[in-house]
Amino acid sequence: VLRDGSAGVKTPKSIKSYPDNSTFMSLRSVLHGRRIVIVRHGNTNKAELDAERELTEKGRGQCDQFRIAWSSVLKDIPNFLASVAKRAVQTAELLCGPAHSITALEDLYFVRPWRHDAMKACDRELGYAPIRAYIEKHPGSHDVAREKMAAAVVDAGPSLKPGDVLIVSHAAYMSFLGLEILEAVAPAEGSAERSVWLEAAQNLILDANVGEVCG
Repeated sequence: VLRDGSAGVKTPKSIKSYPDNSTFMSLRSVLHGRRIVIVRHGNTNKAELDAERELTEKGRGQCDQFRIAWSSVLKDIPNFLASVAKRAVQTAELLCGPAHSITALEDLYFVRPWRHDAMKACDRELGYAPIRAYIEKHPGSHDVAREKMAAAVVDAGPSLKPGDVLIVSHAAYMSFLGLEILEAVAPAEGSAERSVWLEAAQNLILDANVGEVCG
């Protein structure tokens, strides 16, 4: 859970920062004052097309477990964003319940024109490894993904209701998006606490398990 304004191991020097980037500034504007919850989709079955893979019973059970464990947080979330992949949308639906609608965003899904060959090769090599390994072994490989996913959240900004946001995405990609969100919600540039807060929060994401953690 990422929260605007408060929070290690040293962070890799190749983590890039966008203090003057228009997407960064827009993301900060969109997310200011909100709590952001980023979730990986549940366990899925196989399908001819990756985007058509659906949740298994195990995956639905994982969503039920998460909904119960995080009920105190989920009950106050009015905004649900998800990758357009069926498994991500299904996960969001199970977490938000019938009272809310899902906004599906194309660039929260990794099968996009911007996923270049080097990014694909890196994904094949490292799979579900924490993104610290991605950044240390292949610095810059997912910078485009970070920027495109952040821009997708910015584009959804005008439709967001006041309040917190839950985002459902995929494995390492959700962690790269998390790094971008941290830059936006961290204490203000020039403040005494920004660097300490940002380093502690980045280390949590860099070492996060992006595989299945229950069930």
